[in-house]
Amino acid sequence: MLTIHETMGMGIIAPAAVCDLRMSLVQLSTITAAAFLGIICSSYFWGYITDKMGRRWILLHTIFISNICSIISMFMVRFSSFFAMRFLTGIFVAGPSFVAVTYLSEFCNKQILARAVTHMYMFTGFAMFYCPSWATLFLSNVMDFEITLFGSWDIRPWRLLGCMFMLPGLVAFFLLLQMPESPKFLFMIGDTKQALAVMDWISMKNTGHPLSAEQVALMQKFQESTHRPLKKRRKTIIQTLTNDAMPLFRKPYVGFYLVSCTVMFSLGMVANGLGIWFTAMRNRSNMRQDDKSEMTFCGILFMKSSNGLEDSEEDLVVACNDGFLGFNDSLVLGLTYIILYNVCWFLLFFLPRKAMFIAALVLSSSCGFALIFVTDHWLQLFGFVLFIALPGVVISLLGGALLEFVPTYLRAKALCISLMWCRWGAVVGTTIVGIYVEKSCEMTILVIAIFPMCMII
Repeated sequence: MLTIHETMGMGIIAPAAVCDLRMSLVQLSTITAAAFLGIICSSYFWGYITDKMGRRWILLHTIFISNICSIISMFMVRFSSFFAMRFLTGIFVAGPSFVAVTYLSEFCNKQILARAVTHMYMFTGFAMFYCPSWATLFLSNVMDFEITLFGSWDIRPWRLLGCMFMLPGLVAFFLLLQMPESPKFLFMIGDTKQALAVMDWISMKNTGHPLSAEQVALMQKFQESTHRPLKKRRKTIIQTLTNDAMPLFRKPYVGFYLVSCTVMFSLGMVANGLGIWFTAMRNRSNMRQDDKSEMTFCGILFMKSSNGLEDSEEDLVVACNDGFLGFNDSLVLGLTYIILYNVCWFLLFFLPRKAMFIAALVLSSSCGFALIFVTDHWLQLFGFVLFIALPGVVISLLGGALLEFVPTYLRAKALCISLMWCRWGAVVGTTIVGIYVEKSCEMTILVIAIFPMCMII
């Protein structure tokens, strides 16, 4: 939830900050991509450190620092400083963005791993629901206020809303203080005593009984097969980072891994790159005052209106309006994510992942193509929702498959690199939409809709 709030939450915060920070459409696009850029720049570094220092250690430190950076960013008064702090927030939020699922996977066996990961990703839906729920309160007319403290520094509702987005991170931090380190990681680094203590803790939680002598013997045998002693070599940090990732690009992992990274890029472009604009687009559509019954999605957004279109993303030299009417649609998106993740979790009992993967991508592309032509309000809403939500669900399926495919000592690095490509897709997607959607809306949607279909091939 923390990662979604700090990345996708900017789709709500940034348009609301347009007036205060006097941002153009291009600057707005840059702000929405800032956290993604931070995640990209730091992902592999955190993956490397995670495989050296531990999953829990990284989670605690990155969650704490990202929360501090996020709060500071909400009180910036210039575009440049706001961008810098959002970028810095992204650097540290990169840790929990992939380490959390790695940490969870190492408490699960292969029989339940895919379902456990899917269930964890379901909280993406709760995050998508959480953000617009708080925004409905903070960005409504009820809480429309401006308190000037000194100079150009004032407090507006969007700043307080941004602080509310970090609450799940605060809760996660205190919950992690009660949790042990990953037992598989401890076995991998040779800390057998601590690993057995963690396994004993797990056994007590699950069964109410400590490990038996036979189970301890099995754990010790497992430790012998997974232990990878640290080798002291005279190499630079760059050489070490590169060499540690090389096994992923050799047999037997290279083929599947390269395909996974390519698919992740496309999924990120649709689910996150276009998805971050969902609230702003639906808001713009809902604020249109004239008859929309026979208009396509792009027509509603950009066709000139004789009755006027209240535009919350207009260049601020001309006008400034940061009102919102689109949060009900964002709540629908959040609920759809929750439902889809639960359906996916249930279907994993009966269907192979590949079949679900193909069906989801075909339906996503179909909804994207339909979005260009349909004129019915509800078809536009649910077509847009499924277009971006289905690829988001597929990310969890692919992440679960990747965790099963690679061994423990490569898991953090494998997942962080693949998700790094997902974030690159998000940056490319949000930039394409920000720059080209007003000039050529139909072509922009068509190009993005093609990507899920191409991934099947």
